Amino acid sequence: MPNNLKLEFKNNLPDLSKGLDAALSWLTPFNLPPDASYVTILALEELATHAINHGYPDNLEHVIHVEITVEKNQLFIQYLDDGVFFNPLDVQEPDTNLPIEDRPTEGLGILLLRKIADDMTYERKDGNNFVTVYKSTSS
Repeated sequence: MPNNLKLEFKNNLPDLSKGLDAALSWLTPFNLPPDASYVTILALEELATHAINHGYPDNLEHVIHVEITVEKNQLFIQYLDDGVFFNPLDVQEPDTNLPIEDRPTEGLGILLLRKIADDMTYERKDGNNFVTVYKSTSS
């Protein structure tokens, strides 16, 4: 079995859902720890959903690219979209001093992704958002 999977899907929720299904099916035979599979799905879901909902003001069809690689004891998720600038590393932690009903709910999935990933990088290059998420697969 190849150690990487390349996915391309359109900027809509039904195509994202198909991409998530394909990623899960591909990951299953690797018998990764649950948190590695979870970080993959969370990364795709949060990054792509943000792009779908906020990244394309032109309302045209765009393609989101993802490559998932399993090597030795490491999982890499490379995500690329051509939406408006969005650096997930800039999402601010919620103010925990605020009453819970006043705290924003937007961006909590991105914050969770940053907490459970071992590392995450962002680059804006040639009009694209390029995010790489790293997760150890050793138990």
